Amino acid sequence: MARLVWFAFLSAILTLSRGNDRPNFVFFVADDLGIGDVGCFGNDTIRTPNIDNIAVKGAKLTQHLAAAAVCSPSRAAFLTGRYPIRNGMVGMDQPMTCVHLSEPCGLPRSEVTFPQLAKDHGYRTALLGKWHLGLNCAWAGDHCHHPSKFGFDYFYGLPLSNAPDCDPDAKERMAQRIAQILSQRLRLVEISTSIFVVILALKYFKYFQWKTVILFSVFASSLLAYPHLRQIGGRRLNCVMMRDDDIIEMPFNISTITPRMTLEAVRFLEESKTGNEPFLLEVSFWNPHTALLPYKEFRGKSRHGLYGDSVEEMDWSIGVVMATLERLGLTDNTFVYFTSDNGGHIEIGDAGGSNGIYKGSKGQGGSEGGIRMPTLVQWPRKIKPGTVVTESTSQMDIFPTVADILQAPLPQDRVMDGRNILPLLGGAKQPSPHDFLFHYCGEYLHAVRYRPRDGNVTWKAHFVSYNWDPGTTGCATLFLCRCAGQEVTHNDPPLLYDVTNDPVEDRPISANSDPRYPVVIDAIKRAVEAHVESLTEVEKQFKLSNFFSRPWLLRCCNFPFCDCQENVDLSSLQIGG
Repeated sequence: MARLVWFAFLSAILTLSRGNDRPNFVFFVADDLGIGDVGCFGNDTIRTPNIDNIAVKGAKLTQHLAAAAVCSPSRAAFLTGRYPIRNGMVGMDQPMTCVHLSEPCGLPRSEVTFPQLAKDHGYRTALLGKWHLGLNCAWAGDHCHHPSKFGFDYFYGLPLSNAPDCDPDAKERMAQRIAQILSQRLRLVEISTSIFVVILALKYFKYFQWKTVILFSVFASSLLAYPHLRQIGGRRLNCVMMRDDDIIEMPFNISTITPRMTLEAVRFLEESKTGNEPFLLEVSFWNPHTALLPYKEFRGKSRHGLYGDSVEEMDWSIGVVMATLERLGLTDNTFVYFTSDNGGHIEIGDAGGSNGIYKGSKGQGGSEGGIRMPTLVQWPRKIKPGTVVTESTSQMDIFPTVADILQAPLPQDRVMDGRNILPLLGGAKQPSPHDFLFHYCGEYLHAVRYRPRDGNVTWKAHFVSYNWDPGTTGCATLFLCRCAGQEVTHNDPPLLYDVTNDPVEDRPISANSDPRYPVVIDAIKRAVEAHVESLTEVEKQFKLSNFFSRPWLLRCCNFPFCDCQENVDLSSLQIGG
């Protein structure tokens, strides 16, 4: 008996010791933040001391790339380590995302995420903030796309997104913008449906009963009218905040979201420390996506209006989380990662961000301004202060990097596109782990990166270019540049750049006189062929039919008023300090 007691005691000590020794993870994800908006990446007018401090104490990745240039597909690739084309987060001829909670699009349940990997290895996991990867499939409350289905034990935040529609004083609703993009197609379907109904009614009039006709007319009118009605009530229907499965605020108060998320992050870290549990925390900010409504303590404090105020509010929040890690003695063994989901939205002027020296904007999956992200990583036990990684890396690399840290095998039943970048973060002088990186706009391949194993040059070939508005690198007349059709130009031969020595892509390599051109393009084209062969047919989440509203997918609090607010005491936070 004494031996059993002693063995149980030793096992408990070893378990506690292992819990203390296992690295923790904190991921900060900004929304629409441009690489030119952060101090350590060259901005000297927006104050980001806490973000910059991660660079001082860790690594700065100067060529870290998103796999898509808009929210939903970019976030899907980040979590799964796979191109959006592989999991169906594509569709149509423009960069699309999940738009309304009444639509069934979202991350397929068959996908595996790195939070799920961590949870399976005994980690406590939480997502605070923006999800934007779907919610319901067949009925309100099935939560087929809910964060809890993808490895998060706790969710506090936005199932959809912040948007201009969520500003109670907005003059132009996001729903109206999306309606402009889809209006022609939806109107065609509506007209065709109406004509079909009239033809049926005329042909089979004598068989109809008046009650049937009236009921059918009401039902059809409701289906046709709902997309237009939701433009008016978009704020109440879509600007929703949840705690786990429950709606706690409808519509949400944007200005208090970041302080509330920060308070939740502090509590999560304190509880994890108390319970001696290894943890994975993702803090997914709405900042600085429009609508720009930072907390009152931050308004009017920056030199860039509400956009700068929103960035500085986010920086404050990151500072609170980092200070909490330090206070709890968790800094040395916590892997901290900061990035943005896509580039700044330059088409909306002062309300959008800066992509620094890089051409392009949010939505442009082939342009550096849309996909080159301000990214930092800190892990004192493994990463030396002041490390700079100039090799091309991808947000998809986080999945295999986390797996390596956890000593967990990667899924063997699917193609994984990410690569382990821990050696680069540790200071290894070696090429990018990617021979090639494929840059998509929606389902269309626009550009390809190529890093030969010898030399130090990274090449980038543009097969498709955007028809920007004159004098700009954006498409303000369209809100976002399209991926196909008359709004793009197919380059034959492809444009080729040396993005190591010409990151601005001002000096294309001559297809006629430079002997390197045919060699590089031939290698890239062979890689494209192999890549296309590796793709399998999957359901497209952004197909047109998924944008027809299903009112039965919607839930609300305080039914039938659909109006509730969360009251939170923020006095424990030194907001703005």
